[in-house]
Amino acid sequence: MLNNAQTTQSAEWPAGVIARYLTVGGATADVLDKTAPWRTGFGHTLSTACTGELCDWTRYGTEFWFDADEDPWGHDGYRSVVRRLQDYAQAHAEKCRALPRPGVGA
Repeated sequence: MLNNAQTTQSAEWPAGVIARYLTVGGATADVLDKTAPWRTGFGHTLSTACTGELCDWTRYGTEFWFDADEDPWGHDGYRSVVRRLQDYAQAHAEKCRALPRPGVGA
């Protein structure tokens, strides 16, 4: 049987997760890019969230709008916000002891 760290590393990430950090409790602190269509492209809302049961830790980044042919990773502001949210997620993961709900993929 796989331990929780192995399961988390090999499981497919949910849609919108662009970075993931394993918490000390076995949950994950995720950096999220939730996209939504708009007239000529997509809106990208950046945030972080913990998958630990009843852990309400969340950080909000900002929202970006890109035309369909634009690459968000080519935008300095987008990359800067992602890096900042990665730092927040890693710091949270290093101390969060909330467990993921049994039987629910993180």
